[in-house]
Amino acid sequence: MNLFGLAIRSVIRKPVKSIILLLIVFVATSFIYAGWACQSASVQTQDAGRQALGASFRLEGNEANRHTRIDILSEQIGHDVSGSAGGFHQKQLPNGSWMSWADNSFETLLLEDIEKIAGTEGIADYNVTTANTVVNPVNFQRIEDPDVDQSSDQLGVSLRGNLNMAYDFDVQKGNIVVGDGRLIEPGESDVCVISRELAELNRLSLGDVLQFNNWREREDSTVYDAVIIGIYDSVQKIMPIMAGDTYRAENIIFTNLRFPEKAEGCDGDPLFQYATFWVEDVDAYEEVKARIREVDINWERYDFLDNTGMSDTMAENFNDLSDMSSLLLVFVVVSAVLILSFVFLFWMRNRIHEIGILLSIGRSKLQITAQVLAEGLLIGVAAFLLATLTAPAVSKGVADYLVGYQIQLAEEREQADAGMVASSLLSESETQVLGVSVKIGMDVILFAFLSTAGIVIASVFFSGIYVMRQRPKEILSQMS
Repeated sequence: MNLFGLAIRSVIRKPVKSIILLLIVFVATSFIYAGWACQSASVQTQDAGRQALGASFRLEGNEANRHTRIDILSEQIGHDVSGSAGGFHQKQLPNGSWMSWADNSFETLLLEDIEKIAGTEGIADYNVTTANTVVNPVNFQRIEDPDVDQSSDQLGVSLRGNLNMAYDFDVQKGNIVVGDGRLIEPGESDVCVISRELAELNRLSLGDVLQFNNWREREDSTVYDAVIIGIYDSVQKIMPIMAGDTYRAENIIFTNLRFPEKAEGCDGDPLFQYATFWVEDVDAYEEVKARIREVDINWERYDFLDNTGMSDTMAENFNDLSDMSSLLLVFVVVSAVLILSFVFLFWMRNRIHEIGILLSIGRSKLQITAQVLAEGLLIGVAAFLLATLTAPAVSKGVADYLVGYQIQLAEEREQADAGMVASSLLSESETQVLGVSVKIGMDVILFAFLSTAGIVIASVFFSGIYVMRQRPKEILSQMS
């Protein structure tokens, strides 16, 4: 009888052990299928908040490019030379040290670039936000901590201008809600929205006029008026960008877009920090993004981000799905080899009489090991066929679990980074997995088959050492 004939009879003769081995190989092969399938799985997601509020992009300055431009301008001015170029300045102080700084014209996002992007097909609306601008409060008191030394503080308040306040980051996140009055709308000028705490301290109400001027020239600079059209309440305190009462949440005042530069003493020289662009059709999000990338501006100057918060993070995390599936493959293969090696070793030790008889009739140890390998491959093929039938469902389940785990990590990271409180619309905003597409193609089937065969061969090899290292006489002596 040939090798496979003996192997078939041996498998049938011991059904319990064969079934156990079949189940082990079946589970290992199923997870191997899942690992290979997840390597090429595609994940479709939808941010519920994006559907509720509309998808958006955010433009901000690129820090690496900023440093590059500084280096270029510094070279242009010259080393150890006081001077200015392109909004960058360097100066030697009386004590011999050097000071350098950049003004608004250097730091700002370029309005012409913003307007080019806003004109892209598919953009429904956009907003521009200024940096928090320190100014001097002329006819009202700011909120101060009486126990804090204010000598190092600018003793001012912060202005933040918006083209459309409804699109301000803290408004969108729900950190603030305008309880009295309304938000600032596009086209308005010389208007402001203040905090409830500031209004109560100064007994201010809607329609009152606040006055501001340059905090560095409090006595001589021009005073500018802004009418209060709204009073906001903090759902969660706005995170200050710097230490000091000037930047504390209660002292942040929202204005129309071009007011901060006037009060700062830089009329006509704004400092635009962010620009947000809202997509008209959320289903065309990626197409609009591609069109924006084709706009003729100096993209090296900017970072272009997904402003919906989760989707870029999720995309980045889903890229890790391949890494996680690779770890799954390694874990399954190593575990399966170890477990099957012990199973085959146990199998051989309980077949010592059979091995002794085969040796006594002239079979070599290599032939005996080959027969065990044939038995393992027969069971492996059966397990592989069963796993192939269940592979789509098992692979889909594993991929769904891994994606769900990635979503949980992304949401926890987003909350930790932003420390945000969601608005009424965003409170239900979750990134939903619309579909995890797992395809079991011929390449996956081939990889799974080779992996299963490799596991069986490696297991028989390691367990076969038990037989190969013993002399025939030692094996025969154990039959008694």
